[in-house]
Amino acid sequence: MKKVLIILTGIILLVSIPIIVFFVGQQQEIRNKAAPATTLSIQPDKTSVSVGETVIWKILINTAENRVASAKVSLIFDQTKFEALSITNSTLAPRILNQGTLGAGTATITVAAQNTTNPITGQGEIAILRLKALNGSATPVAVQFATDSFVAGIGEDNPNVLTSTQPGSITIVGGNSDMAAAPTNTTTFPPGGVPSPTAIPTTKSLENLVAQPASPSALNFTVDAEATRGGKPLFKGTAPAGATITIVIHAVSPQTQVVTADTTGNWETTPAIALKTGTYTVVVTALHPTTGTTETVSSSFTISGGIGGAEENEITGDAIPETGSTETTLILLVAGCLMMVFGSITLTKKYI
Repeated sequence: MKKVLIILTGIILLVSIPIIVFFVGQQQEIRNKAAPATTLSIQPDKTSVSVGETVIWKILINTAENRVASAKVSLIFDQTKFEALSITNSTLAPRILNQGTLGAGTATITVAAQNTTNPITGQGEIAILRLKALNGSATPVAVQFATDSFVAGIGEDNPNVLTSTQPGSITIVGGNSDMAAAPTNTTTFPPGGVPSPTAIPTTKSLENLVAQPASPSALNFTVDAEATRGGKPLFKGTAPAGATITIVIHAVSPQTQVVTADTTGNWETTPAIALKTGTYTVVVTALHPTTGTTETVSSSFTISGGIGGAEENEITGDAIPETGSTETTLILLVAGCLMMVFGSITLTKKYI
């Protein structure tokens, strides 16, 4: 009997330890999801260029622990030094949500992953900017990110997971580096950005470099939980034409969808993974294609005819997760294991 009780105690410990480790890992994973850590940087293909030459600038991303659905790359530079030729997507971002737009001292494009089940992860190139050097410079000239740059993460409470940006710079050789005709008044890049190595002459076109006030509310949506059966409700609404719409369905494992409003401002989508019966919170964010402003609205909905059994990557019908529920489960699990161990020891002493 003594040997049986000792073996039983050992089995309980062997089973409980992996379970405890699993729940600790799950708790840590939930905490990691709430930590945006994606960065963007700019890298020219050379350190110096002659007047009249074209410079290729690589737009690089480091997603860290985030999974990225889309990114708006908004760049600013000195229009007296560079002329924008083109901006397009690159290898890590195979889709273009909003075609590249070029202006005097600006270039913008919105790129995306193939889909939300194959997100952008790791480090790599998401866009390519081509600029023509116009005039020489005594010091390096910078290209940097405007304040309306935006990176949409998957499964994050905060739609924008971008935490920092790093500009690129290059020296232009030859030509007129003094710019005698340039105005004496100068301005710097918008607050919050990385300081430019050179001041930029103040011109009317620079008004667009500062994030504009939010446009009148244009984002709205509805949830038709009965539009499709099997736990895939229809989300549809309106937004500024061409806006990038990020839909986050909050549950134990948040689900993210990214779509683009059509030319009339309409958009619609359904979840990629069917939802179980329950109540959900959904947060919808619209990224304006021209002003770079964002607008966010949220709502709750109930699925009454969702999927039944558990499936891989299944989303449950709980509201936004709280780590406290995991802690409670862990405490009860440890307490139960300890009670079983002490019970086994008591029985062992009784029969000795």
